[in-house]
Amino acid sequence: MEAERGTPGSPRRPPLLGFLLLLSGTRATIIFTKEPSSQDALQGRRALLRCEVESPGHVQVRWLLNGVPVQDSERRFTKGNNLSFAAVDRLQDAGAFQCVARDNITGEEAHSANATFNIKCESEEGCARLP
Repeated sequence: MEAERGTPGSPRRPPLLGFLLLLSGTRATIIFTKEPSSQDALQGRRALLRCEVESPGHVQVRWLLNGVPVQDSERRFTKGNNLSFAAVDRLQDAGAFQCVARDNITGEEAHSANATFNIKCESEEGCARLP
């Protein structure tokens, strides 16, 4: 017969010991509270890919385009954890963007879902000028 909790003879752990055991078996987890999502965009117009994370530690965010790190430029740059576009470009922004969050203390890394742009032109003439 199993002893009930709190009755004499039942095995009880001191609260601090239980907490320490819980901590030793759990790993800090990075959770995306907002992931980038695929969207329509107009050629040459502004756009924003959002990335928000929740983590118990200090997390750094970087962006990938087709698996390659995105380099900041005047046209495309990180702003906080988000990736901001001053002017979306049908050729340079084609592909899958991904947000990567890394906890530098634990080494844990998490990758968001992929996001792409469906880049449209405001006019046929605007698209005709593009190679």
